[in-house]
Amino acid sequence: MSDRRSSSRPGGDRAWLGLRPGTLVALVAIAVLLVPLSMLSQPADSTGPGGLLARLRVANGLSQANLGEIDPTSETMRFATLGLKNIAVTLLWDRANHYKKVEDWANLSATLEQMTKLQPNFYSVWDFQAHNLSYNISVEFDDYHDRYAWVIKGIEFLRQGISFNTREPRLLGRMGWFIGQKIGKADEKVQYRRLFKADDDFHDRDNPDRTLPERDNWLVSREKFRAGQALVDANVPLKTTPLIFHSEPMMSAINYAKAVEDDGEFGPTAKDGWKLANEELARFAERDIETSWGVPIQLRLREVEEQRAARIADDLEKLLPGRFEAMREERRAALTEEQRAAIATPSMERSEEVHRVASEAEGLLNVTWKMVARQAPPAERAQAEALAREFVEAQERATMIDRYRDIVNFDFWKASCEAEVTEPALKAREATWRGDTEFMAARLQSAKRAYEESFAAWREVLDASKVLREDPLTADDIAEVVGRYRRLLEQLDEPFPASFVLQDVLDLASPQP
Repeated sequence: MSDRRSSSRPGGDRAWLGLRPGTLVALVAIAVLLVPLSMLSQPADSTGPGGLLARLRVANGLSQANLGEIDPTSETMRFATLGLKNIAVTLLWDRANHYKKVEDWANLSATLEQMTKLQPNFYSVWDFQAHNLSYNISVEFDDYHDRYAWVIKGIEFLRQGISFNTREPRLLGRMGWFIGQKIGKADEKVQYRRLFKADDDFHDRDNPDRTLPERDNWLVSREKFRAGQALVDANVPLKTTPLIFHSEPMMSAINYAKAVEDDGEFGPTAKDGWKLANEELARFAERDIETSWGVPIQLRLREVEEQRAARIADDLEKLLPGRFEAMREERRAALTEEQRAAIATPSMERSEEVHRVASEAEGLLNVTWKMVARQAPPAERAQAEALAREFVEAQERATMIDRYRDIVNFDFWKASCEAEVTEPALKAREATWRGDTEFMAARLQSAKRAYEESFAAWREVLDASKVLREDPLTADDIAEVVGRYRRLLEQLDEPFPASFVLQDVLDLASPQP
């Protein structure tokens, strides 16, 4: 009876199993799909290159072995999240932001350590934690030895990140920045630079196979930036502003030369430092820099493009003699009396309405070679239009380069590097340092002579460089030295010179406190 009751139920054995026909079909389809999925996702090992996905990761440099070292702990933690790694990382980022807000550096450090295990190839994790160690935690200590130790911990953390991300130039750049700026620009820079030079552990790890001839933090910084550049030159993508990134080796070399002089080293040592700065500036100027216009530029070519534009303008003038100025005169003659009066009014005396009219009139007077070429006689028009296009191209490229040079203050640094390697500049720096040293030691007459020697040398430097002579920051720096000289004269009860050799510099400088 029981067998008959069982066989009489609708669905028979399928009903007893609780499975519908559609469910069985889905299970069979899943089982069938597991075979190709297994073949596609088969990992690479010593027996073969693995499945299609493994081969694609290798071909595109996306496997962990391509990115850097493999951390077993990291891989284990990611497996342990059972596919919820992204959720875990999001929670950890929220926790890290909270700890940073409340300045709980110990818990922030622990949280970021966990994040590096879950996201060993995420640049921001390494940068965030390194900054936390070198900048936030280090200042919690009173003894500069302890602060230096935490600064180095942050730098070592970046070194660890680089080992897991060997194709990430930004991490090398950040390491260069920390070694340069945090050690070389901190309030404790004198102590930090001395400790860094004596840090055998750091330098042995950094260069296990060789010894750097110079352990100066700025030279090591430059080396890190150049290592990052080498990756970019090997076609590794750079996910930051190329102009700023490629300017860093130059700035590290400049900071090295300045630091040498701040340490009281002059003569051949300082001169060699500025020679190195000049070499790095030349490398930077000759490098192709990607721009937001999609056109690569070289910073050294602004003058070349300006000269090219001038030559083309001369060619156009020879082809169409007097046409450019004639068009300007025609447009000037067509101005209304109101427009003429507006242009004649000095800019500072113009009302809002006069400014509007003057701007409109100046727009009408704006004549270009393209306009002139379009009205050229038929026999010369094609050639004139071609030259006009070349003229515009040269002008636009020169303008583009000029804008990028302004961003990194290239003209100033070029003028500085060229000037600082000269004997007058070296003499000015050395005499200034000697004056400051003597003043602090209360040897006033000796300090006075040194300061006046430096001012005479600065006069030579500025007379030879229009850029430095007109630079407000240079004027401010010299004015600070003059301020110390004034205080010295007050102590000697002597008047400030009525005809001061650098009066034009003081006129340009900001008011001194």
